[in-house]
Amino acid sequence: MMARKRGANMTSNLPVRAHVATAHGAGAKAFATSGTWFTGLERSWILAEIRHARAGLCALCNARKAALSPYAEDGEHDTVTPLPPQVVEVVHRLSTDSGRVTQQWFSQVTSGELSAPAYVEIVGLIGMAMILDSFAAGIGAAPFALDDQPEETPPSRVVNPEVVDAGAWVPILRVDQAGLTPGQPSVPNIARSMGLVPLAVQQFFGVMRAHYNLVDYETSLQRAQIELIASRMSAYNDCFY
Repeated sequence: MMARKRGANMTSNLPVRAHVATAHGAGAKAFATSGTWFTGLERSWILAEIRHARAGLCALCNARKAALSPYAEDGEHDTVTPLPPQVVEVVHRLSTDSGRVTQQWFSQVTSGELSAPAYVEIVGLIGMAMILDSFAAGIGAAPFALDDQPEETPPSRVVNPEVVDAGAWVPILRVDQAGLTPGQPSVPNIARSMGLVPLAVQQFFGVMRAHYNLVDYETSLQRAQIELIASRMSAYNDCFY
């Protein structure tokens, strides 16, 4: 069966479920659409920097990843876009060595023009890019290309006022914990962590839910098998959760 993923410019000889193709098309389109803190053009540049760094084409990123401590290596990133240095630093570091970022580093990169909401938006875009590009590689397809001319309309600057300081690096989504089992939040922490920027949550989970959902998941795998795969991949990727 030839599966065409509309909106993602991706074809494969392997079958792709319709809801996955739809989610990936929406995710690909999101990179050309203005968001909360970045225009569609800037978001397309962020995608280009994610792929550039992930491909091992930035000498500074490569040196940091190989070093005992990434903070022992200094210099300038090899870039492919005119994004500001602080944005490039965040995109490259989170794309190549996210397991070793520190709160001090976060405070430094958000001390200038890059705000906490902008940081959260970048995190969401990196997460989407990882899912979309990893899936494409897994089915032997080329990474998606942007269908549309990236928007240059002003970003919305709409952030969520219903956030709280709960000891995280950024304010997180407020969640009513009353009546819950101890240690069992009603909303996943990954959603709470991006709660400052509702669009980031919406777009990231729109892609992620097509592959991993807690209910009504169409698969021949048993739930235990799904969790085993998810846990193994989380460990491989140094996922905190």
